[in-house]
Amino acid sequence: MYPIFVVDRPASLRILEALADKRNEFGILAHVFVSRNFMMQFSKFPLTSLKIGDSGIFSKKEIGYQELFMRYELMGVSHGIIKDYYRDPVKTLRSAEIAYDFYRSHDYSFELIGVAQGNNAHEYLENYKAQKDLGYNIVAIGGLLTKNKNHSRMARVRNEVFMKNILKEIRKNYPNDLLFPLGIFRRSRMGFFKEIDVWASDYKGWIFRYDISEAKRKNNRFEQVRTFLRNNIFEPNKRALILSCSKSKKKFHGPAIEIYDGPAFRVVRKFLEKNDGIDIFILSAKYGLIDGSTMIKPYDLKLTATKAKELAVTIEEKLESIVTRYEDVAVFGGSVYKELLRGYGFHMFEGRIGEQLSKLKEWLFLT
Repeated sequence: MYPIFVVDRPASLRILEALADKRNEFGILAHVFVSRNFMMQFSKFPLTSLKIGDSGIFSKKEIGYQELFMRYELMGVSHGIIKDYYRDPVKTLRSAEIAYDFYRSHDYSFELIGVAQGNNAHEYLENYKAQKDLGYNIVAIGGLLTKNKNHSRMARVRNEVFMKNILKEIRKNYPNDLLFPLGIFRRSRMGFFKEIDVWASDYKGWIFRYDISEAKRKNNRFEQVRTFLRNNIFEPNKRALILSCSKSKKKFHGPAIEIYDGPAFRVVRKFLEKNDGIDIFILSAKYGLIDGSTMIKPYDLKLTATKAKELAVTIEEKLESIVTRYEDVAVFGGSVYKELLRGYGFHMFEGRIGEQLSKLKEWLFLT
C-alpha cells in the first residue's frame, strides 16, 4: 500500500526530501496547474519513482488532452490521470475514450490512468468495466468525496459505508487489479485498505499536521510534519484503546466514535483532533467488537453478564488479532466489559469514573 502525498508547492517537497530512509515507500501527486518551476522540481524529486499527475479539474480549470499530456511529460510523471467528472459516469467514460485514443496515437512516457465514477455500485462497476475494456490497466475510483460547501475542493468521504461497499465490489469483480481510490487516504483506514489490498491512495492534509503555537516558538513546522509522517503513516500504530459503548449516544447514523457520547468518547475525540497514533476499538452490546470508524445507528441495549458470555465467543478471534498487532492495549469501561476482556494482558483503567478518565488522559498523551 503506497500513501500518495499531494504536493503543490516547493515546501511540500522539502519536507519529504528529508525522508531519505523511506525511499520508494510512498508516491507524490501534483496537478498540472502548478508553476513551470515546480514541475521541474517535481520531475527531479529523488525519493520515489511513483509520480502521479492529476488533471486539476477539481479546480474548475480544464485544458485539452494534448496540453494536459504535454504538462504530464514536463512533470516527469510515471502515471497521468484522465479528466473525470464528479458523479457523472457518462461524461467520464466519454472523456476516458477521448483520452485513450489520443494516448495510443502518441508515444508518451507515462501510463494513463482512467477514473471510474458513479452514484451506486452498479454504475461504478459498469464504468470501471467499460474503461478496462478500452485498455486501461489502472482505473482509479473517484467521486468518493463530498464537496465542502465553503470550498471548491472536496474535503471528506461522503459516506463511509458507501465508500467501503464500492471498493469491496470492485475488488470482488477484479481480484488482481491495482486499486487506487482517490483522495481518501487516512491512517484509520489502513486496516481496511490492507484487507482489500489497495495499491495506493492519495492524502492531501498531511502537510498541515503540526501544532501552530509550537511551530511559532521553535520554528520546527517541517520537523513536526516529518515526525507525524514517520510515526503515523510509515510505522503501524503500536497502541490501541478499547472503549466500552456508552449509554449516551448522538441521534444520527455515523462512525461509532462519533455516535457514542459518554465522557471517555469526548476525551478521545479531542485527542484525535490533533493526534493520529492510536487505533480505536469499541466493545458494543449490540455490534460486538468494532473499529471506531464502523458506521452504526443509535440503539438502546445494555450488556448483561449472560450477553457478555455469548459475546466472548464471537469476539475471541478479533481479540487475539489485537494481542498480536499491538504492543500496548488499554481498556476503558464498566466492570462487565472489563471482565469480558480480562486474560488478554490488556491495561485496565481502574477506580471511579473521574479517576479512570484522568488515567485515560495520561495514557493517551504518552510520548
